[in-house]
Amino acid sequence: MSLLLLLDYFGSLFNPAREAGFAIAGAALIALTVPLVAFFAISVLSLRSQIISLKKKHRLVLQQFEQDALTGVRNRETFLAEAQKALRARAPRNYAALLLVDIDHFKQVNDTHGHPAGDEVLMFCAKQLRLHFSEALVGRLGGDEFGVLVEHTDPITPAYAHELCKQLIDGLRQGVGFGSTRLSVSASIGLALAPSHGKTWSSLFSNADMALYASKKRGRACSTIFEENMMSDVRNERALVRELRAAILLNHLSVAYQPIVNGKGEVVAYEALLRWHHALRGVIPPDVFIPVAERSSMIAEIGYYVLRQVCRDMPKLPPVLVNVNLSANQIASPDLLERMLEILDETGTDPQRIVIEITESASLAADETNARYLKALQNSGFQIALDDFGMGYSEFNQLRALPFDVIKIDKSYIRALGTDVVTDVFVNAVVEIARRSGKLVVAEGIETEDDKLRALAAGCHRFQGYLFGKPVFIEEVGRDRGQVSPLAPQILSKLDAA
Repeated sequence: MSLLLLLDYFGSLFNPAREAGFAIAGAALIALTVPLVAFFAISVLSLRSQIISLKKKHRLVLQQFEQDALTGVRNRETFLAEAQKALRARAPRNYAALLLVDIDHFKQVNDTHGHPAGDEVLMFCAKQLRLHFSEALVGRLGGDEFGVLVEHTDPITPAYAHELCKQLIDGLRQGVGFGSTRLSVSASIGLALAPSHGKTWSSLFSNADMALYASKKRGRACSTIFEENMMSDVRNERALVRELRAAILLNHLSVAYQPIVNGKGEVVAYEALLRWHHALRGVIPPDVFIPVAERSSMIAEIGYYVLRQVCRDMPKLPPVLVNVNLSANQIASPDLLERMLEILDETGTDPQRIVIEITESASLAADETNARYLKALQNSGFQIALDDFGMGYSEFNQLRALPFDVIKIDKSYIRALGTDVVTDVFVNAVVEIARRSGKLVVAEGIETEDDKLRALAAGCHRFQGYLFGKPVFIEEVGRDRGQVSPLAPQILSKLDAA
């Protein structure tokens, strides 16, 4: 309509007779054009506002896609992509350091205090990383592992890199509050420098990962920089894993038995201990191959291997209890009880002869799931012993929440009896709890007569250590038959008169 009025207006310019019509058309044109222009202006402004809003939403979505939702640092995909891009674009005279940061004992925090506490620890660690590496690329690589890529135009020396890590570890030591509890926090760090330890992302990451593993072996809460000999360590472990798997399949592992005695010195039980005599390497200590089995997920098969061998040895053993070690990681396996009962059925072994020692009891969470699995084992006839008791900060919570029959006090406490007030109070408290609940207390690491006297005075019921005998194979166990104190099945779980 505006177009028609506009044409009519131009026509009036050449036809004076239409001046009156022109005036009307002009007025109408103005009346229609002004709202139309206003409409278009408003539409343009509205469209512009929508575009700005969409851009903000796009940036927010992009930011959420690039960031870890919990900690706010870059997520794994973004960190890896940006780190690889940075290394590819690195000038020949530029330098970089890759830090892999792994929170120590994070699973224990989750198991003991719950996942909300674990989230607080993760957020605290991310905050400390951003604080100490404000100019670096920081990302969360997994559940409790973070990555940091530091770039610099000057060479990054090992001393400087270790100083950066020390400052971070010191910052983590302040811990994080959770409710009325203050959670202690530490981390293990692996370091690799570019270009000296690798020019590509894959080589740098692999070398930093080996250094991180070395930090964990050193005791955690420290930093380790990559060294060439670490590659041979990794290769050796991989070879050891293959050979250990073959040893299990070929029955090349042996079981030795160490006596556990009462106050009269009579053997009341044996602990079954795994031994490996390698054809080429010689004797490989358990503290070497057991951690390898843990890391390679073979520890469950080793536990079943030992139980089967013990059951086969039962007819040759005196009629006493036999303690069999299981890793704390195995307890929550849904098929654990079924597998163990199958082995006992195959060999005709009474479960009342078996005491299950939970190794690494400090890492055994006192939650409902573990309590339920342990109770199922007890109901099937097994006894439960908490091994190395005293090595974890939540041990007394285990006594309250988990079913058990025996407490084995770690040898470090036994050796300190009478010389340290805290140790004396701790051992006396454990013995009193056992007395009131009708449980047994075994003192480990008894090597001298003085060790035994101190443990006996503290109220311990059973004793284990080199003073009473070293671990021996089944062929030698029979020589001690005259010193045993066999127990009737109906009193296996009772305190003896020691």
